[in-house]
Amino acid sequence: MKNFVYLVVTLFTFLATSVSSADRYVSDQLFTYLHKGPSSQFRIIGSLNAGTKIKLLQSDKKTGYSKVKDPRGRSGWISTKFVTSQEPSILRLPKTVKALDSANKKLNGIADSNRAAQQKQQQSLSEQIASNQQLVTQRQQLLAKIQALELDNSKLQTRIANQSEAVEMYWFMRGAAIIIMGIFIGLVLPLIPRRKKKNDVWA
Repeated sequence: MKNFVYLVVTLFTFLATSVSSADRYVSDQLFTYLHKGPSSQFRIIGSLNAGTKIKLLQSDKKTGYSKVKDPRGRSGWISTKFVTSQEPSILRLPKTVKALDSANKKLNGIADSNRAAQQKQQQSLSEQIASNQQLVTQRQQLLAKIQALELDNSKLQTRIANQSEAVEMYWFMRGAAIIIMGIFIGLVLPLIPRRKKKNDVWA
């Protein structure tokens, strides 16, 4: 019976103090000592720097220590408060710097792209303004030509009107001359004495 109780207590203690092997890190401390047993009273067998990746082998809640294994294969105990499942800042910093550098490169790329698009848009706008100015100049030139043609047309109409009046005057004068000649002939012709006909020899 005593053996059974001892076995149950031992098993319970093992379950309470043991955890599956999992990756952990030494928290943001300069370093921590690695002890032979689960307290600071045990012999120091080494030290672990902050950010060292370790394997968590066992935790003892009663003593507040955890058994870990470092990359060099050494197994020992360190204070559980120095064990963390999250990457410490000393490891996250290079990744953060790299991510920041990548973000800056992307941002610079976007800025360059926006700058190129803005320059292209500005160039297109300048070309459009120049084209519009050219159209305005062409319109002004066409208006000037139209005004010149209208002036020439007005002069031509005046000239045609003057020529028409001259033609009408010419024909009027000719008609008047013909009428006067007709009247003159009508008045003078009766005054001209006619020759008498010779008597017929058989008369």
